[in-house]
Amino acid sequence: MTLETLGNALLILVAIGWIGVRQMTWRPVSIGRMWRMPAIFGIVGLVMIVQTTKPTALTALDLGVLVVELVISLGIGAWMGAIAHFRPLPEPIDIGKDRREVATYESRTGAWGLVLWVLVIVVRVGIDVLAGMAGSHLAASTGVILLMLAANRAARTAVFASRLGRHAAVTV
Repeated sequence: MTLETLGNALLILVAIGWIGVRQMTWRPVSIGRMWRMPAIFGIVGLVMIVQTTKPTALTALDLGVLVVELVISLGIGAWMGAIAHFRPLPEPIDIGKDRREVATYESRTGAWGLVLWVLVIVVRVGIDVLAGMAGSHLAASTGVILLMLAANRAARTAVFASRLGRHAAVTV
């Protein structure tokens, strides 16, 4: 087992635990804050891919696997956003350090969100194994894992923003 494989396994375990807890608990919703994690993970993932992969070493298989994984991550993230439950907070709360971010709703996806999150991980590992057996070197990289997390969270946030926008329009 290589150091990168151990690092990936640790990253996966930490991500499952951290996001799993967040799926099960009610949390104030701030769309602006929700965009930060996918942006950071996406940028770090892309930088890691660029630093560790030579453009000439990329194959059609690598790019195909990347596209398939992105589509799956985006789809499951959108599904997570669609099944989320919202409830209004009794009073708006300030959640930003500068007091400019105010949450009026809280949300959670519950057990189904946790199931979907585990599905993301299982699909990711399955594709990684199959792609590795087929000769893809990019699929196993930490950068791709971060990019998939970013895609999942970005799709979820986009659906949240859309749903909350429609809800606000109805309640006004």
